Amino acid sequence: MLLSPRSSEPATPTGPPVPHPASDLAASLPARLRYTWNNSRHPAWRATRRLVDDAPARVRAVVSRERHGRLDIAYVGLPAGRTNILQLLEHQRSALGMSTGGREEELVAWRDLARGALPPADLVVIGAEADRLAQLPAQRGVTAPFRVHLTVHVPAQLDELERQISKRERWQFRRDQARHDWAWTEETTPGALEFFYRRMHLPTMATRHGDRSRTEAWPVARHAILPSGSLFFLTDRGHRVAGVLCHWSDDKATLTTRLLGVLDGDEDLYRDGTFKAVYHHLLRWAQAQGVPRVDFFGTEAFLSKGIFQWKRRLGPRVVLPPNHFSTKRIRLYARRDSPALRDFLVANPLLCHGPDGSLIPVYFADDRRPPRLDLSARCPGLPAPHTVPVASLFDDTVPTPVPVAS
Repeated sequence: MLLSPRSSEPATPTGPPVPHPASDLAASLPARLRYTWNNSRHPAWRATRRLVDDAPARVRAVVSRERHGRLDIAYVGLPAGRTNILQLLEHQRSALGMSTGGREEELVAWRDLARGALPPADLVVIGAEADRLAQLPAQRGVTAPFRVHLTVHVPAQLDELERQISKRERWQFRRDQARHDWAWTEETTPGALEFFYRRMHLPTMATRHGDRSRTEAWPVARHAILPSGSLFFLTDRGHRVAGVLCHWSDDKATLTTRLLGVLDGDEDLYRDGTFKAVYHHLLRWAQAQGVPRVDFFGTEAFLSKGIFQWKRRLGPRVVLPPNHFSTKRIRLYARRDSPALRDFLVANPLLCHGPDGSLIPVYFADDRRPPRLDLSARCPGLPAPHTVPVASLFDDTVPTPVPVAS
């Protein structure tokens, strides 16, 4: 087993047990079904998932209380939103100096939500299929994708690829590359996957996300992703320092990043550019191999999310997910006008759906709070930023985005 060039002692994170052949085989089919259920692009799987997700007449509402009552946030709807949308909103709230005091839960009926009976919170976010949201009040709300994907269309020439990447990002990568002896390798064995999963992916998730960490279980990585994917390592002076497990689309036209990590979750490998270099080397490999698209996978539609702000520098297009999330949406309702809620909305612009379904970068603002245009939405194919007066979220009109004057 290769060790980190920064340490001669191997890390011992919690990881998958060494599988027994019989138990390994028994785990294969459930893992493949689970992965297909969550990620399949096939229309039949997507339609079935949509029907199942939209079937319950009652859904769980979770109200996240701010410790001092300044900004309570509720999430209602699809279960996936409780582990990504609500956690992200709590994190964004904490960035403004407001902490979570606790959560309260109850079951609510869609018919009650349709008549405007929303949970008692300053901001209410409902996650559902688009058809379901269309039955809810549109006043005082804005609609956004449940998730988006960031996908790079890889050009045929390397210099064209580099021109898609921001100048600052290109400069930083060249500077970091000059300081390292990086090389890019592809592996296919289960042993290499276990090294990646135990020594890179799990420690990185623990270090970066703590109890907010979400990832694929070992059987899914082993039996569902690796057989139809590619595992890459970034080495430095011959030592593996980072890696990424990717999944291929059925037509081999899209390579999607699924699990990433740096050795032992070492924060130094973020500070010295190693983690970012994984993306650069993956794009360069894809260009050399003639791969048409690299999908950086999903993220929430908030422009304030750090991973969105960094990945957009690599020139991706923002698209709806190719799986069941493509028809899912969130709607944000502002329930009580307060300085804390105004601060929150202005600090967190997002990608919204326009009347024709296209994606529009929307920035909230008022006389005292200018739009956060420093949180750029500049990506190929996205229109210019639009603003929404915060006050329009607190009356009975449907907020109308207005293009920002150039």
